[in-house]
Amino acid sequence: MESVILLNKPAGITSFDAVSRCRRIFHERRIGHTGTLDPNAPGLLIILTGRYTKFLPYCVKDNKKYHAEFVLGKRTDTQDIWGNTVSEKTPSNHSLEEMQKTAELFLGDSEQIPPMFSAVKVNGKKLYELARKGIEVKRTPKTIHVDEIQITVTDDQYFMDVTVSSGTYVRTLIEDFGNKLGEYAVMSSLERRGIEHISLSDACLIDELAEGMQTADISTVIDPSIGFEETDRLSDVVNGRNIELDTDHDLVMVSFDGRILAAYRRISGKLFHCERGLG
Repeated sequence: MESVILLNKPAGITSFDAVSRCRRIFHERRIGHTGTLDPNAPGLLIILTGRYTKFLPYCVKDNKKYHAEFVLGKRTDTQDIWGNTVSEKTPSNHSLEEMQKTAELFLGDSEQIPPMFSAVKVNGKKLYELARKGIEVKRTPKTIHVDEIQITVTDDQYFMDVTVSSGTYVRTLIEDFGNKLGEYAVMSSLERRGIEHISLSDACLIDELAEGMQTADISTVIDPSIGFEETDRLSDVVNGRNIELDTDHDLVMVSFDGRILAAYRRISGKLFHCERGLG
């Protein structure tokens, strides 16, 4: 069975655990998600089941919206409040205007060094596996993009709302922000509130899934940069044959009678090749 689940993952379980629970609810072996959330972070998780798992590479992945809380005056080995404290110092007083201007220095493209406690692989080893052994290795900086960043302060609590590219570590962003401010800073909570046009308010809880299937249409989670084309050549699409399409997009999702059946990529001119299809 093909389905699209917009899940509000609870804090305290891994993304893998969330997928496993959905597998049991839907009785579907083929299931996967589009972007991992830390166990301590609740929020939006997009899950595809059945043959729709073939379309995972074409799902929305950028413009991820996060709401984070952070603490000044502390540095940990994991860049969040759950790690071991490395350094502490009493923070200075900073106006909201100063903090916002400092945060805006991160708008646009910048280089970010992946944290040691992450799933990034170096020489075939996940960084967190090395970090747990006390081993630190050189990491290659990665280009990230920050579209929006907003700092708010409420009753001595600090919050950061950001819209970032895929692969951005918000806890690293917070530590880097603290460095720019001349302070130690660690993330104390994180929630993913959206991906592209999809909002956390569109998602459901695991218990709500168990009570009755609440699924979305596959078109709602496809990257908006990809085109959509309707065709009457059903047999050709089902069998993965090349077809001609009149479109400006080099990558398109091809549908028949309103149902998406395959992803096609331009070969040359109007000729397109089937990259992935439901069959």
